[in-house]
Amino acid sequence: MNFADLVLRNGKVVTMDNEESIKQSIAVKFGRIIDVGTNDDVEPYVGNETKIVELNGRTIIPGLIDSHSHFINTGSERKIYIDLSEEIGVNSISDIQAILKEKASKTPKGEWIFGYQEDDSKLQEKRHPIRTELDEVSLEHPILITTIGGHFWMANSKAFEIAGVNKNSPDPTGGKFDRDPETGELTGGLHEEAYNLLRPDGPPKPSREQAYIGAKQILEECASVGITCIYDLVTETEIRAAIDLKNAEELPVRVRMDINIDLLDELGKLGIYRGFGDDWLRISGLKFFFDGAISARTAAVSEPYLNKPNFYGVMSTTKEIATEVLTKAYERGYRISAHANGDRAIKMYLDIMEQLQRKYPRKDPRNRDIHCSVINDHLINRIKELKILPTIFGSYAYYHGDKLLPAFGEKRLDSMFAANSFLTAGLKISAHSDHPCSPYQPLMAIHSLVNRKTKNGKPIGQNQKITVIEALKLYTINAAYHSFDEDKLGSIEVGKLADFVVLGEDILTVNSEKIIDIPIDMTIIEGNVIYTR
Repeated sequence: MNFADLVLRNGKVVTMDNEESIKQSIAVKFGRIIDVGTNDDVEPYVGNETKIVELNGRTIIPGLIDSHSHFINTGSERKIYIDLSEEIGVNSISDIQAILKEKASKTPKGEWIFGYQEDDSKLQEKRHPIRTELDEVSLEHPILITTIGGHFWMANSKAFEIAGVNKNSPDPTGGKFDRDPETGELTGGLHEEAYNLLRPDGPPKPSREQAYIGAKQILEECASVGITCIYDLVTETEIRAAIDLKNAEELPVRVRMDINIDLLDELGKLGIYRGFGDDWLRISGLKFFFDGAISARTAAVSEPYLNKPNFYGVMSTTKEIATEVLTKAYERGYRISAHANGDRAIKMYLDIMEQLQRKYPRKDPRNRDIHCSVINDHLINRIKELKILPTIFGSYAYYHGDKLLPAFGEKRLDSMFAANSFLTAGLKISAHSDHPCSPYQPLMAIHSLVNRKTKNGKPIGQNQKITVIEALKLYTINAAYHSFDEDKLGSIEVGKLADFVVLGEDILTVNSEKIIDIPIDMTIIEGNVIYTR
């Protein structure tokens, strides 16, 4: 008899197979599932060396997949950026100033100070700090801070001075400077490409050690909340950190990589494209940015923001630039993952992909729209025709919903993060955290998708509510499809990799308002227990 290495028995196994069947036990050998069934079915696989996990009625689900994030980069940022989030107690602009002043007191004059995770909706003033308020921190250090959603930065006068940018400087293509409407003076805000005028060499880069340690720590945290695979945006720094972890056999979870499209030429010279790697670490596609952020309320939309008259968000590119770059990538065989949030950005992306798919047809393209937040029926039909895969924000209705209401209003939120509309149309959507833009806990996201209520309990977009099983699909089998892993990940079936999560409560029967509180008892990857509560 071929005895199992691991048996999990006497539980409620939510398989997420095509029949949505519920089983009782699982047998694992060499990191793969060799049987799923009743206790009696699996009992013959138990040998003297078999490790047995008694589930005692607990629920077990497939390993959870976050289909778009910035985890590895965030791990590094923790080492070099100053946290300005609500979670550490920042509630006002004066709190931000105090934290930055402390950093400035320990930083040599002339050196940059960087902050991140600022969230205006969590501040007493309900606005971002402006240039003069950052000047109160220091006029001898250039200061740049960014929001929880990225895509928008705030700078002090020293940062503008170093860059030679003043009120007479024009807005860059794909970007915008915030200005005083009466005087034209810069007020400190930077949208999209405007950041690059102040930092032509990009953000500060961590050391190799900082990147390694930061990545390991945050990916271990992922495992502790049931994430077994991430789909991460990466540049050369994150790629190196992931490879270093894998070579040291310390990579905590599986990693799928969307590489920043700026590295297209370097990849082309090496002949590297989708599929390079293995089950632990693999390249998936190239990431391109079309517009701003939903949480920053800068996504490119066709109707103005309700709280900003005549503001329609910011495009981070032009159609001409996007067409040139994406054509270059697509004709070389690369798969596209495009950040397109607002309906204006989504339309531009679809227009370009329609041309490219006609010129360079593929049998199974699986190009993705990351976020795909503000939609309508016409866009959904086009997405389906072009076989684009949308991945939507999982937890945004809950975590960011209260600050989105003033910007979009209840009616427009009925067609945002539109899980139900996409599923009804037969699209194989997935969901993601976009961490650090929202917390990475998948059960918070499932809670949000199922309940569609804000953190303060306000119902929003109730027409987009989906069932628990449907929400699980967005983090399991559908997410696996997005990375061409549906034959290996995403469901508990014979032959697939043994990635599971043991829950402290039954997610299928618990009160839906309590999903967010379900504890993760155990996370298993390839048959190895990598986290226990």
